[in-house]
Amino acid sequence: MKTKYMSELTWQEFGKLVPDEIDTVILPVGTIEAHGVIPLGTDNIIPQDISIYLANNINALIAPPVNYGITSSLLPYPGSISLEKDTYEDMIYEILTDLARNRFRKIIVINGHGGQIDELKRAALNCFKDTDARVVVVHWWLLTSDWTKEYYGQMGGHAGIDETAAILGINPELVKSEIYSDSLCKKYENGINAYPFPAPIILFKDGEGMPNFDRDKADIYYNKAKEIVLEDVNAILNSYKELNID
Repeated sequence: MKTKYMSELTWQEFGKLVPDEIDTVILPVGTIEAHGVIPLGTDNIIPQDISIYLANNINALIAPPVNYGITSSLLPYPGSISLEKDTYEDMIYEILTDLARNRFRKIIVINGHGGQIDELKRAALNCFKDTDARVVVVHWWLLTSDWTKEYYGQMGGHAGIDETAAILGINPELVKSEIYSDSLCKKYENGINAYPFPAPIILFKDGEGMPNFDRDKADIYYNKAKEIVLEDVNAILNSYKELNID
């Protein structure tokens, strides 16, 4: 097959492939918001790259990405864009159900943004109930959090050590380390909600999660993170097959 991208196929090519040759599709989703010294589109760039890695290792197409999501406490920062929660959930549900209508049996959602986890879970569950498609939602930074802790010796953070490493692994030119300062980092405190959040890099534990700009170290981290996602997705798909529910 010449392309893994659904949008690059003609309708005739798509009709021949799905579902007889390919019954799995990957949907990358994210948002546009401030990310310290990495791109506004970080939450889109990473899922799209992971989707390519998955598609090259499993028999799947990649659906056009959903680049807009739910941004809240970082919305006032320049360049940040958000949808309303109901709008987003309805949109994701309709995309999932239409992918199922197009005869994809298995749908893998690769999410890059923590602000829309609940909406994605509900949309996925409702799609499954309404279409009987198998829907797997992956929040990559949560799935790889143990690896982050093992490799860097600390937990990640928004625009912190894990996301910065991923962007370094994808395209180091997108990381503007020269404008970084520790003043860009603040720890999220339970019991306080501030709009906007007083820094574009959000930490969740004192002294942990600040960006590390070592490119070689980032490459090792991100390659393993992609392997973890692939292993876990494959484990789910293989379980479906073994149980004859795929």
